[in-house]
Amino acid sequence: MNSGRTRCIPHNKCTRLLYQTEIGLVRPSTLQSHYLSKRLLDLTLDPSTTIQREHVSAVNTIDIEEAEGRYLLSGGGDGNIYIYDLEESQREERRVIKCMAGAEKTISGHKGGISRVNWYPFDNGMFTSSSFDSTIKVWDTNAMEVACTFDLENKVYSHAISSKATHGLIATASSDPRIRLCDLKTGAFTHSLPGHRGTVLSVEWSPRHEYLLASGSTDTTVRLWDIRKSSSCLCSLDMHNTNSPPLSEANVAHTRTVNGLAFTPDGLHLVSTGHDDKMRLWNLYTGQNTLTNYGTMIRNQFVYNLTPLISPISAGSSTYVFYPSNDRSILMYDLLDGSLVKRLTGSFGRITALAWRPRTQEIYSAGNDHDILAWGPKNVDRDSALQAMADQDTWSDSD
Repeated sequence: MNSGRTRCIPHNKCTRLLYQTEIGLVRPSTLQSHYLSKRLLDLTLDPSTTIQREHVSAVNTIDIEEAEGRYLLSGGGDGNIYIYDLEESQREERRVIKCMAGAEKTISGHKGGISRVNWYPFDNGMFTSSSFDSTIKVWDTNAMEVACTFDLENKVYSHAISSKATHGLIATASSDPRIRLCDLKTGAFTHSLPGHRGTVLSVEWSPRHEYLLASGSTDTTVRLWDIRKSSSCLCSLDMHNTNSPPLSEANVAHTRTVNGLAFTPDGLHLVSTGHDDKMRLWNLYTGQNTLTNYGTMIRNQFVYNLTPLISPISAGSSTYVFYPSNDRSILMYDLLDGSLVKRLTGSFGRITALAWRPRTQEIYSAGNDHDILAWGPKNVDRDSALQAMADQDTWSDSD
């Protein structure tokens, strides 16, 4: 029987969307996108989280494993590697995240600073590291021992493992203009990709096509490679969008050194950054520079690899790219229209690397002040956030 009372529609947008989802007017994915978008826009330095300082030099690189989104890996200029459990002290009002394992300079370890660390995408029982000592090492996480070493005989600035492919190849960026491919299955080199005329600082695998590789160099070019082909280089991207041949020597992606590359999660676009203080967005279907203008705030004189971070989720209609600038801040841009959305401040050192934790929409940053910092949505209960992320797995548009 109708009681004559009508249910009041909430005025708060998030609460209103929740109400509309409950009565079937809005798809669950719409509510999810709004919730995630709000969390991204609320990002700030998390004063309640402290990550114990272990490195005695700059922290050059960090990575968070994809399998559980729980363990953070760090590598420093001191040649040491540490692992942190991000869920340690999760429920305490003030978190102090301590190192749970480490690999310091040993006979089998690195002899120089670490340039990049990467978790193996399919199993957190293994990770890889590259170093200025000219080697790439494959590690057994449980024993914190080296399982395999690749000696490139040249300073290694970065390396990459595909998160999608099953070929098990590590692409390397080094002072050798050739990109060398290391095979995890055999422990040997497979072949080299010649084409660059200077030091290679950045390599990234496409998340869409398992044999597509992008590279950036001091020769100002960004090259795309199909590693299956005998003439592997597909093209050299041209920032001027001229009709020159794909491999024309006149094609340049930046006017100075290219030291950062990142694919969008769908693999349709590529972001490149260089010492010309520019960030460019490339349409990989056409190979064209989209001419997106990110303004004049970017300052990039970092001499090593510096990878932009792209939010793995599409927050509503926007995807965001995060860039660590020379002024110790993180610049948050709308990826497609180039507008500066937010400037995250609070680090006392130059930020050298960023890592994304999807479960809680947190960003972790490494700096040359020896610290690792956590950035999260302000005024958000972490336990509720974790529960909300768990609940997302059960949402579907058919509910």
